[in-house]
Amino acid sequence: MWAFLVVIGLTAVMFVRWRRSGQRLTEFLALELVRWYARLWHGMVSNGRALVPARGPAILYANHTCSADPAFLQAGCPRPVSFLLAREYYEIGHFRPLFERSGCVPVSRNGQDVCAIRRALRRLSEGRILCIFPEGGLSNAGRNRLRPSKAGVALLALRSRAPVYPAFIADGPQISEVLPAWLRPSRVRVTFGPPVDLSAYYDRPINRKLLEEVTALLMDHVRTLGTKPPARARLWSASSSRRQLDLA
Repeated sequence: MWAFLVVIGLTAVMFVRWRRSGQRLTEFLALELVRWYARLWHGMVSNGRALVPARGPAILYANHTCSADPAFLQAGCPRPVSFLLAREYYEIGHFRPLFERSGCVPVSRNGQDVCAIRRALRRLSEGRILCIFPEGGLSNAGRNRLRPSKAGVALLALRSRAPVYPAFIADGPQISEVLPAWLRPSRVRVTFGPPVDLSAYYDRPINRKLLEEVTALLMDHVRTLGTKPPARARLWSASSSRRQLDLA
């Protein structure tokens, strides 16, 4: 009897949360699954939810520690996120329809993918949240320092003028292998930061020097988040998410 009442209560809570979210049911359930995975399997804690706007375009970027990082960032974001993915992962047959529905953008690793830049700008013009890992690959996983970063995030931020939000991922699997990162239990801490003001760069011509300068600035914000004391981290919750959305 008590088990039945608990199930009814949980169902009612989930129904109310779904109605308040304004999302399609399948989208809501998928996001909830990611959040429970990050919380239960990887013990995710954070300093709250990402302070992205309640609507409209935004860029979320972070350091890259393992292949499960997208799940950690999505778990801390109140809205669905579209990711820039390496093309070899995007083309995996069983997962490609999922990536397409979520608005992900395939990117070639040669650093000269003009089509990817255009598609990413299109995602932002559609009002999506676009997530980027400027470091690219995972060769630095487990070394606790940032790799040299690519300028794609700076280019997208300057061209779109969408607000840009940093995040720092600490602990967790910290391995470069794909499946072990998703399957091995761990403890993950994610620190989300306030938007980075790039307005001083908007009227300057976009060239290599400017992109390098903006990229360095953006990654300095990620590095600063990594120095914040972990004692302030707390488990994310639906109530904290709603409060932060009201402030955004």
